[in-house]
Amino acid sequence: MTATIRTQLSLLQGYADIMEGLSPQLKKQILSVMAEKTRELGVALQPFVEQSSMARPAIGDYRRVRDRTRQLMADYRLLLERLHDRVSEAHEHVNGAGETPS
Repeated sequence: MTATIRTQLSLLQGYADIMEGLSPQLKKQILSVMAEKTRELGVALQPFVEQSSMARPAIGDYRRVRDRTRQLMADYRLLLERLHDRVSEAHEHVNGAGETPS
């Protein structure tokens, strides 16, 4: 199985490489062969592709997760900035405590 997939990919890459500088007619023929090799590759990979459309979440789910992730990252940045400010204040307070009053 792995050898078949590797061979198909190698052939496709080879065909793509030789297309440079060819006439449109030859390119059309090569693209036709590439399409057939792509179909063969698809057949070889089919056992690894999930058949169920339910296996993939809806695009709305992706968008909600993306928006929530963005919100969480914004909150994280704000909280991290506040933490840095408080740590800096604490360092200034500790460093200032050792000074003698004038």
